[in-house]
Amino acid sequence: MKNGFQSIILSLRKYAVFLILLSITAAATDAEASRFPRPEFESGYETPVTDFGRARAVALYYMDAAVLFIALCAASFLIFKKRSRKGIAALAVFCVAYFGFYAKGCTCSIGAIQNVTASIFTGYAIPLTAALFFLLPLLFSLFFGRAFCSSVCPLGAVQEFVILKPKRIPQPVAAVLGFIPHLYLGMAILFAATGAGFIICRYDPFVGIFRFGAPLGMIIFGGALLAVSTIIARPYCRFLCPYGVLLGLTSRLSKWNVSISPTTCINCRLCENACPVDAINAPSTEPVKEPRSRSMKRLKTYLLIFPLWIIAGAMVGWILSDSVSMRHPQVKLLRIVELDENTGRRGLESEGLRVNSEVIAQLREQSVNVKKNVAVGMIILGVYMGLATGIYLIRQSTHKKQTEYSADYAKCIGCGRCYRYCPQGKTIELKEAKHTAKVK
Repeated sequence: MKNGFQSIILSLRKYAVFLILLSITAAATDAEASRFPRPEFESGYETPVTDFGRARAVALYYMDAAVLFIALCAASFLIFKKRSRKGIAALAVFCVAYFGFYAKGCTCSIGAIQNVTASIFTGYAIPLTAALFFLLPLLFSLFFGRAFCSSVCPLGAVQEFVILKPKRIPQPVAAVLGFIPHLYLGMAILFAATGAGFIICRYDPFVGIFRFGAPLGMIIFGGALLAVSTIIARPYCRFLCPYGVLLGLTSRLSKWNVSISPTTCINCRLCENACPVDAINAPSTEPVKEPRSRSMKRLKTYLLIFPLWIIAGAMVGWILSDSVSMRHPQVKLLRIVELDENTGRRGLESEGLRVNSEVIAQLREQSVNVKKNVAVGMIILGVYMGLATGIYLIRQSTHKKQTEYSADYAKCIGCGRCYRYCPQGKTIELKEAKHTAKVK
């Protein structure tokens, strides 16, 4: 029981540190708006006309969707039929060149999450091509696992090119980092559903590379990720990508997948060492050090506090909802106008709205509705994160005996690195997945 409470305290500390950092970031952003007020303009100022350039032809977006379908077919063939690591790498080069530098990272399957969300909650008319980019990789994952991640996704492929000597991340650290994509996905859905913006596109780390231009902060962020990718394989894919959460779920249900044959496997561990994303589960050869009674006590403790995680997540979401709602353009604009009225300033925003009191009243009403919607969304997100935390602790409290090597379908990205390391040649093979309690 004592060890169970110690584990709870340790988990609470990690959770609390993360939430404190999130709160400090939100508060610091709000403080910046007050420290650096917007400039005031004299009468007669004329706003310059912005030239956005010519829009890309619609036909080219349909061509992108067709190329995506062909690339997914090619990736599935190269992974499962051809079993060619060189072919996968060559396809990755093409996809980076086409979807990255030619299409400039748009339309993107990862960013399409926001288009789909906005079409559901705000009445946004989603382009057919955006819907195809969202659905096609998910549909393929139901049959061939994460073929999209292997070489088709330009964000994943550009990280694949720089892997030098990948190091393993300790399992507890990887588990904590694994919660970030879920949080990122929830925040992206929340922002798109409330009309606050498309944060996935705004903070895409590699779009600046593909478009040869981005804010300095994003260039530094993308460069840092590529630098980390040399020793930690695909950090964005594993610990940030919100689309990877969805692909991981659908890949668990895939009809076919890479499997390690127990009849030919000689337990040389070469495939385990070759996998850069820790997608191969090794057999548990070491005996369990603690008695079963202690693990059962810990399990009972986690089950008892399981509702507390959900309640705590909901409370944290509600507490942070006000800071998150300040990211919405309408709420931000109202705050600027009210700040100008309280300080007697004559800023550009307040000067434009002050002439019509009805507009300000409408803005206040809209801001109230936005705050309510954000509060509901943050509570739901907090419940989800608390639920995920509780389930993870319960799963970790029990010891699962594994006698054979097996591939983790949710993590395997089909990079093909393990093929050439297997001395038996066909040990790692394509098999029709049997979705039972024990997947081989």
